[in-house]
Parts: sequence; structure tokens; C-alpha cells
Amino acid sequence: MSGLKSFVRQRVWAREGIDGKLAWMALWPLSVLFGVAIRLRSGAYAIGIFRAAKAALPVVSVGNLSVGGAGKTPFSLWLAGELQRRGRHPAIVLRGYGGSARQATVVASEGSVLTTVEAVGDEAIMLGRRFSGVVVAARRRSEGAAVAQAQGCDVVVLDDGFQHRRLARDCDIVLVTSSRASLLPAGPLREPRSALRRADAVVRVRKGGEGPGDLGVVAAPVFEATFAATALVESVQGEWQERPLGLLAGRRVATVSGIADPGPFHDMVRQWEAEIVEMIALEDHHNYTVEDWRRIANQTRQVDLVLTTEKDLVKLEVFPFARKKLLALRIAPAVEGGTELVDLVCARIERAGQGGEHGDKSRTA
Repeated sequence: MSGLKSFVRQRVWAREGIDGKLAWMALWPLSVLFGVAIRLRSGAYAIGIFRAAKAALPVVSVGNLSVGGAGKTPFSLWLAGELQRRGRHPAIVLRGYGGSARQATVVASEGSVLTTVEAVGDEAIMLGRRFSGVVVAARRRSEGAAVAQAQGCDVVVLDDGFQHRRLARDCDIVLVTSSRASLLPAGPLREPRSALRRADAVVRVRKGGEGPGDLGVVAAPVFEATFAATALVESVQGEWQERPLGLLAGRRVATVSGIADPGPFHDMVRQWEAEIVEMIALEDHHNYTVEDWRRIANQTRQVDLVLTTEKDLVKLEVFPFARKKLLALRIAPAVEGGTELVDLVCARIERAGQGGEHGDKSRTA
């Protein structure tokens, strides 16, 4: 991660130190202008100046208010799996950030990946590896929903869809990680907390045992969630195989990550009694090159394991690391009241299928 981005995340957004507070004050007027623009956009949807496209399938969105680090993608994966267990045939639809594909693309079907990371990005391929159903990458999410329908799916789980107002949805689940934060660029928020009025369910994500605090007046039901490591993953001749987390105990490890906020990743590694002796933190969605691999290999010669994320593994697995040395940490959410949350989602899906309210609830933020 670049020094500037690290400074912004760790000091400006957190208002740490004199320099961080001064930088936050300098950026605050821009955040005010950004907030005005966001409210005008939301109001335009509310009064019909902007209109959301309606998909033929019910759409369930998983999103958040802030930039990165909330766990939207693993939560979308969890929700899609729960809907499968209820007899549904969901498709996970996401933008495919970093991919070159211009058209809606079927990333995976029934556990088989059908395209490349260059075409659809790292998150899409990771989901394709993990999910046994359909995954679609589409810059226009409405096109992705149409492709999902053609694939025989009966509901769309929209990954990172809360701000994507152009596609109407039948249920909005919003993950919240911070209650004391500013709008971009002085803080990580893409929308003010008042946008939670559009939510059908709010999930407070606890990090390090702490939640986001008071959310104010939220009409939607509120659930609690934590993210925890569930396994290690090794790529063996292109196939992902799980390994026990106990392999970390007492090992000297290097971490390699290209994610928005590597802090929770490092915390999870330490929880399994591994000693982190080298941290290589790169830009979110970093595209690894041969030069990167050589540098990583050189810096990690003296460690027992090179530990990364599943999102990074889809790009690092093509390089010749020593066998059993490169592993990814698999994480999943634990949702308090998860059954009730899935009940709520299924009720919204049923209502949409019966011709009830179908589409974006045009509440202003």
C-alpha cells in the first residue's frame, strides 16, 4: 500500500495525531460538497428524475456505507449459500472490478470457473472458486441479472450493490463497520449514515471484539456479525484444497495482501499463534507481476509460510512458490440471528415473486 494511502487510512480518517487532524480539517470542505452531491442524487431517485431498471428476478443487495474492508464479498457468498440451502437458485452478480470484459460474463457455473482473472477481476474468480452456483461479472448489473435469469437462476445476490441505484432491488442488506466516520475524502464513507433508511436489514460488523457503536435511529432490524478464519487454502495444480488452521501455530510467516484494509487479516493470523515477521501490503486489487513475485520470493526466503488472502491467491497461484509454502486464509461470517435474517430475505423474495413490491424503495438518504 502506498505511503499516501496508508497515511490517509491510518491517520487522516482516524484523525490520529496532529498531522492527521490537520489533514482531516483540510479535506472536510470537500466532504461537505460530496455529501451535497450524494443527497441530490438520492433525491433524484426518490422523485423519479433518475429511474432504476427492474430485473425480471428478485434482487438482494449486500452493501455498506464505507470504502472497502466491511466483508461484503464473503457475506454475499454466505448469503447465497444459505439461499441454496433453502432450495433457491441464486446467482452472485458483481461488477468485476479490475477486469477487462465489457459485456456481462458468466464467471462460473456449478463450481467450474469459465473465464480468467484478467477478464473479470480477482473477486469474481475467487467467488467462482468458492460458490457452487452461478457467478456473473457485469459493469451494468442489470445485464448481469438478465444473464443470471438465462442461466436458470431465480434470485440475484448483488455484491456491493447499495450505492448502485441504477438496478432496483427487493432487499437491501447493509454492513456497517464504523459509526464515527466522515464522508469521502475526509473519511471512508460513501454515503451518510442517514442512507440506512433505505436498508431492509443492517448488519453491525464487529472487528477485534468491538462493533460500530450507536447507529442512531434505524428502522430496519439490526443483526450482529463477526468474521473469522475457517481454514487455510492451498492451490495444488490449480485446485484449491483446504488445510487446517493449526498449521499456523508457532510458524514464522510473511503476509502478502492486496486488499483495502489488511489490519483484520493480520489480526486473524496472529489469533492462530503465528509470528508475522514480514508484511507486504500492496494496493487493493494489485496485479502481481514477475518482478513482484521475485521480490516476494526474495523477502520470504527465511519464513516458514507465505500467507495471503483468497482474493490474492487467484493471482499468486500462477507463480512457482515452494510446495506448501503459499497458503491463503479463508474467512467467513458468523451472523447472530442468521436464520432470522435469511427468513427476512426469503420473505422479500417471495413477495417479489408474487407481484408485491418489486424494485428500489425510493427513500432518500
